[in-house]
Amino acid sequence: MPQLTILMPAFNAAPYIKEAVNSLLSQSFSDFDLWIINDASTDETLDIINSFKDQRIKTITNEVNQGRVRTINKLVNEIQSPYFAITDADDVSHPERLEKQVELLNHDSTLMMCGTSFWAVDEKGFLVRKMSLLQDIKALRKAALEQSQFLGPTTIMRHEVINKFPHFYREYFIDNHADADLSCLILDSFPSTNVAVPLYFYRIVKSSVTRKKVTVRNLNLHRLIGFLSSQRRTQGQDCLQQNLPEEANLFLSKVQAEYDQDPSFFFRHQAFFLLYWGLNDLAFENGRLAISKSPFRAKNWASFLYIIFRIGLFYLNRSVNKVHYRQLMKPHEGRS
Repeated sequence: MPQLTILMPAFNAAPYIKEAVNSLLSQSFSDFDLWIINDASTDETLDIINSFKDQRIKTITNEVNQGRVRTINKLVNEIQSPYFAITDADDVSHPERLEKQVELLNHDSTLMMCGTSFWAVDEKGFLVRKMSLLQDIKALRKAALEQSQFLGPTTIMRHEVINKFPHFYREYFIDNHADADLSCLILDSFPSTNVAVPLYFYRIVKSSVTRKKVTVRNLNLHRLIGFLSSQRRTQGQDCLQQNLPEEANLFLSKVQAEYDQDPSFFFRHQAFFLLYWGLNDLAFENGRLAISKSPFRAKNWASFLYIIFRIGLFYLNRSVNKVHYRQLMKPHEGRS
């Protein structure tokens, strides 16, 4: 039995899955099985998966598209290895990623989960933003009330997590933020940490479900996750664990009311969300839409001018410092 099982759901991932799989097969840590789940893809994803000839790969096919949450929930109980991970089919792992994460987990038996800092990259693999994540458990738990402190596809978890959270991904988060919800559940109950060095390259793809279906709900699910965490810390269980989803719905309804008072708020918020991830053309368009909704609101004009400034700064930096993730794939010196 390998030490680690990696699950990789893939739906129409043909443009990037070869890079993603190769980055795992070339890891310095090799004691793992890789389960690649073709989630009823309609492109060449399955052909690319079948082109790999590596004994560590197991191919699973969903005849009907089930999505990430249901696919993983169906398979997670079949895992037998001491550690497991769930990664994305369009991202890339640094060659030392698994080695350094497993090393930390082996060194400290109290750790239930280990993630890693990461780089956001664009569709062509050029760096957009470095995300340096916290390591200290107290700092992580404090910060998690405001924003998730783990990128789900980077995390390696102990097998015990499966038994501790029998529903694993919660269906309430089926469309978005299921990883963030799970990592917060684990963090509230068990010691967890991140590798300080960024060892994962998280690709920002315009066509991904999370980018093209931006809603008030998914822009604010991090706030709900923090609210649920506060409930667990004070009451022992959150409202979803008590089978009271109406409390979560009420929380999101109050959030929605903030946007109802200002029709331009959604576009302004979305613009900054897109700007953060380097989707500059979409950020510009949403800034313009905010003005069209409320042309006499000074905040919209100020935001739009700031967005233009940040886009200009982004491309100026790119003109002198355009770095592809492959330039950072060299082994790191020392321990992280």
